Amino acid sequence: MASVQNVGAPREKLVALEKIEKDIAGAVQSAGQALQELSKDKPAVKHVESHTSTFLKTLQEVDNGLSKQISYLSQVSTGQPHEGSSYASQKDLQMAIHRLEHVKSRLGELEKVKQEHLRQKHSGLVRSFSLSDQQPLTPQQPLTPQQQQRDQKSRDQQREQQAQL
Repeated sequence: MASVQNVGAPREKLVALEKIEKDIAGAVQSAGQALQELSKDKPAVKHVESHTSTFLKTLQEVDNGLSKQISYLSQVSTGQPHEGSSYASQKDLQMAIHRLEHVKSRLGELEKVKQEHLRQKHSGLVRSFSLSDQQPLTPQQPLTPQQQQRDQKSRDQQREQQAQL
């Protein structure tokens, strides 16, 4: 039953707005008849009062109907839960989409930083530290065979020391 009420809510709002429109036309007609009666040489006071009373009653109904419609629209525009609207859900969806796009852009930026770091590391622009002397090396250049043998011996000695511990 709840889903049937949700489906009918927009139709009910349109019907209410149509009634308000008819009431406005009736109020204008009553005001016109009152003015027409007043424009006569000898107006009938009872007719003027009757038309004026009808005008004021109809005007009050229009005011009440419009107040209800404005209240409904205020409720919809602030995202408060109400029957028959998906505004709050749509708003949540849009916010989630914006958050997703932000996360994607940040991940893209991080990926670019990572790729730049890897590129610099592979091209030898990132300085590394030697375990033996803790001195920063200059950008790497091709090692001579003697330097490669010396580095290999140093690494072997370090492994032996670590294994003894």
